[in-house]
Amino acid sequence: LNDCMKKTDEVLKRFNQPTFYQPPRFHVSIASAPLALTIEREIPKIPQHVVENHEEEVLANEDELKKLETELAPSSADYYGILNISRKLREEYEKQAKRKKEQELESLVRSRSEYQLTLDASQVLYPYEPPAFTGFGQPAKKKRAMPWDRFTKTQVQQMFMRHSFQTQIGPQTTAVVGGSMLSRSGSGGGNLMGTIRHTLSPQLSGELTATLLNPRILSLKTYYSISSDSFINTTAQLNSIHDPPILSVTAGRRLYAATSGYITYRTGEYSIFGWGGDASRKMDKSSVSLGLAGANKSGNYSGEIQTGIMDSHIAADYKYKLPHQGRVNVSCLVSTQGGLAASIGSDHKLTTHSRVGLTLECGLAAGVIVKFRFSRLGQKVTLPVILSPEFDLRLAFFGAVIPASLAVALDQFVLKPRRDQKIQEKIQQLREEHKEYLENRKREALDAQSLMEDISQRKKRQEENKTNGLVIVRAIYGNLDNEQQIDVTVVVQTLVHESRLTVPGGHSKTNILGFYDPCLGEKKKLLVEYRYRHRLHQIIVEDKSPLLCPILCAAHLV
Repeated sequence: LNDCMKKTDEVLKRFNQPTFYQPPRFHVSIASAPLALTIEREIPKIPQHVVENHEEEVLANEDELKKLETELAPSSADYYGILNISRKLREEYEKQAKRKKEQELESLVRSRSEYQLTLDASQVLYPYEPPAFTGFGQPAKKKRAMPWDRFTKTQVQQMFMRHSFQTQIGPQTTAVVGGSMLSRSGSGGGNLMGTIRHTLSPQLSGELTATLLNPRILSLKTYYSISSDSFINTTAQLNSIHDPPILSVTAGRRLYAATSGYITYRTGEYSIFGWGGDASRKMDKSSVSLGLAGANKSGNYSGEIQTGIMDSHIAADYKYKLPHQGRVNVSCLVSTQGGLAASIGSDHKLTTHSRVGLTLECGLAAGVIVKFRFSRLGQKVTLPVILSPEFDLRLAFFGAVIPASLAVALDQFVLKPRRDQKIQEKIQQLREEHKEYLENRKREALDAQSLMEDISQRKKRQEENKTNGLVIVRAIYGNLDNEQQIDVTVVVQTLVHESRLTVPGGHSKTNILGFYDPCLGEKKKLLVEYRYRHRLHQIIVEDKSPLLCPILCAAHLV
């Protein structure tokens, strides 16, 4: 009985031993652990002949269990394939978790900053040297000026800074705390302000803003959506308890699918039964404006006409989207106060969160100003440079040509190489991740081509025997500018039916049986050389373009 118990324990021990690379036995061992304890407790109560029969049965079943485990256990290739899939899933989950965590941290405290430093460089372009005299009234000898001495005459005209951060204090309530500072010609000031934004319903929301220091301002804004196509926005700003609030009402409606129109009425400063003093001395007068705004695939546009007691103007703005997430902005303004003003500028994306821009502004009252901009993650830096306090056509021309040339040079020699490098790195990464899939597709395509060989040869002989037969001489698919291409002559010849070759468009040609992707992530084309009526033709089509042969066109003759 003791020997039997030892053998039984040995069998159960080996059977219950967990193995990492054999999941079926691992799960069976967990399920059989309570059974083993029961067997150990019940063995002393079992008669000798029953134990011997049980021992023989257990030893006989051991071989069957080993055989079953061998059949159920995954192979090493399956195991490493599972590990590879698990590793990819884990990496993808880690990326998503990291991205989600960054978004949560960003949403906790949304920081926004703006820094603007205005430089006056008019003395650099138009220097003025006052006459210098000696002690006896004689003109002083002029000093030799170096070319870089002009840049020392650049002056700081003003500096403006603004910073705010936003945090969620409730499910529908947001708080914003910020401050601003302005310094000009050695004097300036600043203020602190706080804003509470609350959403009352899906249609109605509002915000209340108050300043802490002088001048104290209290502002209330409401946003109400009448329907999915119309809205009404109101603003009430109280500058002093001695004056009534300045009111502004904007009503808008969607006119077309991507175009909306709006009308705005602003009261300006006024007086009600003596509250507000003499209204004729107020500088902020009432006005009415009518505007239009829309967007399309190439960009967005807006226009506005305003009529008022103090100022009337016509303004237009258009933003055009460039490739690789660049934008060009053109605007024009005709006003009764400032006359004619225009601006042109562009900005480009440096990295995922960074943009750089350049704008030229010129006007009869503003002169010529060049603005440099840089923004990253809500932080914005602007550097306006005043080239001339008065309008100068020649300076405006060079001020537009030189920044545009710099922008083109920056895009071609700095941004474009970086984009190309990132694209190549991403393509290489995708090729490594999908290497096994691409190899399987290639193997399947080559197998299909070998099966099509007989059909292709038979169709080729049939077309050669015809007077107007279509014979495919050569067909190449892939990137025709390099060696990443494959020969698909056999496949294309099998597609010929009654001396015509028709390949529909709208999808990649890698979906055709016998094709595969030789250059993942790159532009692919299909080149077909065919003989028709004893003349050689050649046609090249894009990957998703349709193909129709033969075409009696002189441009396709070789």
